[in-house]
Amino acid sequence: MSTEDFMGRRMGPEKTLVVMRRLGKGGGGTVWLGWDEKNQHSVALKFLSAEYAADPRHRERFIREGRRFGALRHPNIVRVYGLSQEGEHLYLVCEFVNGRTLNQVLKNEGQLKARRAVDIIHAVALGLAEAHAHGFVHRDLKPENVMLRNEDGRVKILDFGIAKDLNANDGLTQLGHYLGTPAYSAPEQVRGRIVDARADIFSLGVILYELLSGRTAFEGRESSDVLHATLHEQPIPLAKLNRDVNTPIAQLIERMIEKEPRKRFPDMKAVVEELDKILVAMGPEMSADDETRVRSDLHGFFRDEPTL
Repeated sequence: MSTEDFMGRRMGPEKTLVVMRRLGKGGGGTVWLGWDEKNQHSVALKFLSAEYAADPRHRERFIREGRRFGALRHPNIVRVYGLSQEGEHLYLVCEFVNGRTLNQVLKNEGQLKARRAVDIIHAVALGLAEAHAHGFVHRDLKPENVMLRNEDGRVKILDFGIAKDLNANDGLTQLGHYLGTPAYSAPEQVRGRIVDARADIFSLGVILYELLSGRTAFEGRESSDVLHATLHEQPIPLAKLNRDVNTPIAQLIERMIEKEPRKRFPDMKAVVEELDKILVAMGPEMSADDETRVRSDLHGFFRDEPTL
């Protein structure tokens, strides 16, 4: 049975999941909108492609996502309700989020105001801090994997599909193998080295840069050019791209996207703490007139002048 034949089918152990329509398709599989008759809510059904299912590593990673990531409970992380199988097809039952990805927001709106961008990144950091506390590193954080829910604007982190379980010794990720997305991957990830939570810190800093500038921090005509820029180049200073960006925000990003992991924040909780300070100093809204006050309030928290 092809995944193209899923429309209208009933699935699940009790046949209470009704497949409604396809939401998207990628290299790893397809995602369908479903209706859970038992719990009376919409769900996202994420099917693993036949190609990936034939690869033991991809298959095991997918199964692990269903079994282990279901333990994550945080308002900023999309829930994984369970893992099931329909014929030869493995699929995850996940929380359905009706909203826009950050990629869509950037395409429609361009660079964001500082307050809004920092609010979004703060919510993502809170969710990632929870994931890291459970031993999971996302490893594929990018604008397409962060969504703003339409009904209330809540930030949701999507797709822990290539996440690394720091508590597992299963050999699913081999040294020298690169997994991730160019333009958002940390240098150590690009080099195929062992990664920890600081890789997500790098990716989150790159996303914040993009939200505030409307462009990616590391660019190139080809993926190889982007990866080279990530390893060896510095992005254009944010102050040249967005006058709304104050010194503390620029310095925060500078530290988050340090090439060497040891020079970044030690963990995501530390990033949250710095974001808390910035948000308190910014107040409900941020304007150009607040720059002097913010610089004064946060001067003690940053040592060096920013290069971004």
